[in-house]
Amino acid sequence: MGTALPVAWAPVPGGRLALLELGTAGAPTLVLVPGLTDGVTPVTSSRAQLLYAHVPLPLERMRGLILSYRERLRPGASTRDLAGDLAAVLERRLSAPAVLVAHSLGGMVAQHLAADRPELVAGLVLSATTARADERLRGVMARWDRWLGTGDQERFRRDAIRASVTGAARSDHLALDAAAQVPPAPARAVARHLVLSAACAGHDATDRLAGVAVPALVMAGGRDELIDPAAARHLAETLPAGEFNLFDDLGHGFPEQARGPFQARVTRFLARLGW
Repeated sequence: MGTALPVAWAPVPGGRLALLELGTAGAPTLVLVPGLTDGVTPVTSSRAQLLYAHVPLPLERMRGLILSYRERLRPGASTRDLAGDLAAVLERRLSAPAVLVAHSLGGMVAQHLAADRPELVAGLVLSATTARADERLRGVMARWDRWLGTGDQERFRRDAIRASVTGAARSDHLALDAAAQVPPAPARAVARHLVLSAACAGHDATDRLAGVAVPALVMAGGRDELIDPAAARHLAETLPAGEFNLFDDLGHGFPEQARGPFQARVTRFLARLGW
């Protein structure tokens, strides 16, 4: 890729986490809460930075704060623990409440962050996520954990592509992965993924959502193989100010596969907040 994005480090209790800052300084802040990919591909990696440099959000007029999870994750960490780390950073980095833009695992973490620290949050944009992990999601997590644990990283990557991308684009993504000759992730990155996977599989914020009063846009893919779109709809209905949008023919990776429509829906939501 081109020039690497500058990585900053922020302290959290007992450690530190990496972050990127994009967009327009001094503008309202969108905080990107990472998904499961932050395990093997944290924001310090060139692959992650290539994606974040072209994130489908209106950063030409917003400040973007892209957070990673702590550098050394503790086994047994929950989605609420992860939210606590991010809150410790945001309370020092924000001058006004932010909108959290969060995908998959990130959406789970964002639910706890909004419940525990409402003064930091002006709104939620949650994609491909749920209030509680179910057997469908846990089954995928277990499959990926098994392959990563036995060193079959290529099988994991290709299955993740199949679960995320639909239609002709799936073949294109699989071909790109094969041509890229991705080097194996080191053992510490695999261990990091496994901690995040366990947090995802154990997520349950159902008893906390009634207290999350900020406006929330919840989006789902109609062909998502990880998150049941009915569960995402239920999340939107449970949030007091939630609304639901469905990308009918797309899977777990719909924000990337439908970049234009995704950004348009987010932009309309932000406009309703006065942003």
